[in-house]
Amino acid sequence: MSRGRRRAALVVATLAVLVPIACGDGTPAFCTSLAEVSDLDALAGALEEDDLRTALAEARRLRDLAAEAPPEIRADFRALAEAVVDIVGLLEDERAASDGTGGGSPGPAEVERRREQLNDRLGQLDRRSLRVATWSSRECGLDLT
Repeated sequence: MSRGRRRAALVVATLAVLVPIACGDGTPAFCTSLAEVSDLDALAGALEEDDLRTALAEARRLRDLAAEAPPEIRADFRALAEAVVDIVGLLEDERAASDGTGGGSPGPAEVERRREQLNDRLGQLDRRSLRVATWSSRECGLDLT
């Protein structure tokens, strides 16, 4: 599996709960915002193409959407979106550290430390994903499992 495919798979797996699907009438406005703003295809495509600038912009769009999330899932959604931003940021820093283009970027030891921290956080995102998926199913009629 190519490096770009591994990156795309990691981010898409992390965000599987955020798959944009139209929510229909009578649902919270957030359902519509989620469907309009969270474009996982664009994020996955940018990662596949190794276009980290576009991937970071897409990840930030997800993070911005977290401010609109209903209070009962806002913290969970924010944690998921922040993890995606951090993953893409780490990928940028890894690239800069490996090819020597990151004059102000962290060195390899710092990148490794951040990778370990991120891996620890990813393990904790399962319960957050479940809460968002449960809410989405109940409020938007979305089956995200």
